[in-house]
Amino acid sequence: MYSLIAIPTLLSLGAAYAITPNNVISPAVISGALTGLKYTSVGGSGSYNQVTNMIQGAWPTCTANPSCITAPKQVSGNLAPFDEEMTAVLRGPMTLHNIAVYQPTNSSAATWKRTSNWAQGSAPDNLVFMSNSGGGVSGEWDTCGGASQAYSDGAFTGAAASANADIYGANLPGTNEVNIVTSQTCADSPCDGFARGTASHGWAGSKAFVFEFEMPQDGTSNPPAIWLLNQQVVNSAQYGCNCRGMGGSGGCGELDLFEVLNTNLNQGITEIYSFKGATGSGDGNFWPRPSGIVTYIAILDIQTDSISIQQLQSWDFTQTQITRSIVDGYLSTPAMQVSFGGSNQRRSQRPKSWMHRRTLH
Repeated sequence: MYSLIAIPTLLSLGAAYAITPNNVISPAVISGALTGLKYTSVGGSGSYNQVTNMIQGAWPTCTANPSCITAPKQVSGNLAPFDEEMTAVLRGPMTLHNIAVYQPTNSSAATWKRTSNWAQGSAPDNLVFMSNSGGGVSGEWDTCGGASQAYSDGAFTGAAASANADIYGANLPGTNEVNIVTSQTCADSPCDGFARGTASHGWAGSKAFVFEFEMPQDGTSNPPAIWLLNQQVVNSAQYGCNCRGMGGSGGCGELDLFEVLNTNLNQGITEIYSFKGATGSGDGNFWPRPSGIVTYIAILDIQTDSISIQQLQSWDFTQTQITRSIVDGYLSTPAMQVSFGGSNQRRSQRPKSWMHRRTLH
């Protein structure tokens, strides 16, 4: 899947050489079309409002005021807050084929091992599909907080009684959302922040997510998307009481990997949000909406304090590990570079989908 050719360039912060991947899509010839984007200076020092409790209130209306209890949490360092546990959220219309997550055992590890994976029609490995439909057969619901996470059914349209109870198909219908978590629950080991219902852990530290998918047109104005959230967001309430908030004040962090726009269903953008502010691909730069199967990798790397999103020709989802040299190769692949350092404001002023822009309370 890649060639073992050393790049004769000294990389900062450790590795002497990177290996040149040969599965990266060549830069697009269409003006503004992206095949790769790299965020630099991602981490920082600051704070966000961590949820510490959710008051249920009494039926039929939320009588608790406040119902969302928060306290400032201080964070700092490379990649912060994206070094914390993250979950990936997917919204249809989308056809899913493969998902894999790779992580190093420590910051100086020579290899990144596959820690989670799923293939269409197969049982996941250390990966659980969830949805915001708690209160029925799994999860919980209350007057103030609404629905918690629930285990997703095999059709990605409702809840199941247990984790991965069904074999998952490929089709994620328009407007439906699922997110992925690890198989370790907050009941097994305490999660950071407030957690309720069927809450689980995400992926902490450096990590690489690889997605193979399609974004077919379904004849409607439904905009598909793939984005990452701090795991605490879904463990409390993705569309309610959480540490993310809404808009440019990004709190505990959100990374839009590929979000199709309401205003142009053939284009997608990427944006990043945290307590530092927000920035992104900006006006005039876009991911072409795929008409067939595509593969994207998103690498969140503590060592280089950067995030790289690359379109790939293909990926061998059977490989159980990748070398740090290959990771460095992807991080050094030519791509649009966007600094998240200093004072940040959202670069893209185009209308956004409302579906994951909700208020804290």
